[in-house]
Amino acid sequence: MNNLIGQEVKNLIPDISIFITGGILQYIVIYCFIPILNRSGIMQLGSWMILSIPFIFLPIIVSGIFILKIEKKHPKTTERLRINKFSKKDWYWLLAGLIILVIGSIIAFQICTILNLNPNPSFARDVDPWIKEHTWMFGLWTVYWPINILGEEFIWRGIILPRMEAYIGKFAWLFNSFLWGIFHLAFGLGNLITLIPTLIIVPYIAQKTQNTWTAVILHATLSGPGFAVLAFGLLQ
Repeated sequence: MNNLIGQEVKNLIPDISIFITGGILQYIVIYCFIPILNRSGIMQLGSWMILSIPFIFLPIIVSGIFILKIEKKHPKTTERLRINKFSKKDWYWLLAGLIILVIGSIIAFQICTILNLNPNPSFARDVDPWIKEHTWMFGLWTVYWPINILGEEFIWRGIILPRMEAYIGKFAWLFNSFLWGIFHLAFGLGNLITLIPTLIIVPYIAQKTQNTWTAVILHATLSGPGFAVLAFGLLQ
């Protein structure tokens, strides 16, 4: 693993800082910036997508690139980020992960219902269907979604997870999961509970397969249908 990174990882302070700083930025965007933009007539979910790109995901991506810069020489970028072709084992892990994610998410939603907790973050509640006067949101989503999914996974699992493996060892995925949960604290307890299966499964399978694409697909598979539900008002 050290050959992949190019040096011994002496501490994880830069890596931990990105998760925590990202979580703080999420809190500021959700509770300070979104209400301001919302008062101008833009729905909260649209405000989230507009604001999160420059104020959350861009700083995370830049910070991840900085971590790569401070590492010593390592193999080409695709190899360092574990952008690998799928093996038969990867497909098996991906299928197992998808099944567990679906079952786990259903259970998590039921738990939120029992506890009377809203499973959605504050900016994704009482959302008007986009098929009405908000069709422009589909165009915004085509920009936001890949930046969100690819940005997070290439940083959390492509850059940081290998460093955690070099420093912690086989339980790196668990630490990665914990910090990813901290990153989402601003989304509220209900949403955090619904995310538990994702927070655990995505890092675990990324480490098992040593392939960042498995994390990208798992993350996208959960996020995509969720936005479709909101876009077409299927929960109303």
